Amino acid sequence: MFEQIKLYISNKWEKLYPLLFSSMICLLLYFFKDNEIIDKCYYKCFDKTFISALVTAESIVFGFLLTTMVTLMQLNNSAIKNLIDTNRFPELIQYNKTAVIYSFLSVILTCVLLLTLEIQIPYYNIFVAIWIFVMNMVIFLSYRFLNIFYSFLKR
Repeated sequence: MFEQIKLYISNKWEKLYPLLFSSMICLLLYFFKDNEIIDKCYYKCFDKTFISALVTAESIVFGFLLTTMVTLMQLNNSAIKNLIDTNRFPELIQYNKTAVIYSFLSVILTCVLLLTLEIQIPYYNIFVAIWIFVMNMVIFLSYRFLNIFYSFLKR
């Protein structure tokens, strides 16, 4: 009984921590937006060169996530067979799918941000908040999937 409860909590935590941490980071940035350090980072990060580098890095992460999924599908070890037997393989595919979707959305939002750096757009602060949230989600979702993926490569 205790083992089932532990597994249930572990599964819920695994699914929810990217959303919780991303939301927490965005809330902290909002509450401390008047802080001098955050203010300097905010203006230094919105440079055309930095945003272009972010687009490149995000595109690499996007491609890497797609490649790891193909690799995972081709693995034929006992860990993958166990996942398939316990019906957890679709869950792993869903983790990857979610990370890939957020990664693609992040590339799109960063491209829009790059194109609108010199233009005043309405609701710019809301757009930046959404962009920061999506960027954080990509980090945590990618970490979640890659952490599980590399545990299968070890076996």
